[in-house]
Amino acid sequence: MIHIKYNLDKSEHHGVGLFANQNISKGTLIYTASPLLDVNLTQEQFDSLDEKEKHEVQWWGFFDEPSQKWHVDFDVSHFINHSYEATVTQDSAHADAYLVAARDIQAGEELTQNYLEFESIEDLAKRGIPTQ
Repeated sequence: MIHIKYNLDKSEHHGVGLFANQNISKGTLIYTASPLLDVNLTQEQFDSLDEKEKHEVQWWGFFDEPSQKWHVDFDVSHFINHSYEATVTQDSAHADAYLVAARDIQAGEELTQNYLEFESIEDLAKRGIPTQ
């Protein structure tokens, strides 16, 4: 669930991005996991999907090593694009997704996360995300 005012717009990083629609101070809560809008699939459940469904899960989600489950968000958080100079980061004090502002963010600025917080370089490469 997104906890700030936002809008979707064209991204310089990748297709469509999530943009702040307000000024945000460093440390402000941006996103928390939602049991109603997040899906966690076991490998067995993932394997039972048809190829189009697998592709959707792989495109919009990721395999979470600690839980050994495929995770997909079905809210606008999946428009938070990757950047090595991310504006949001995972708060390590929380086991579930809990994104906070990594620095002060100005209204109109894109919200990005360094995907290496939850994926490997190999995973990024498989999805066509630049690894440098």
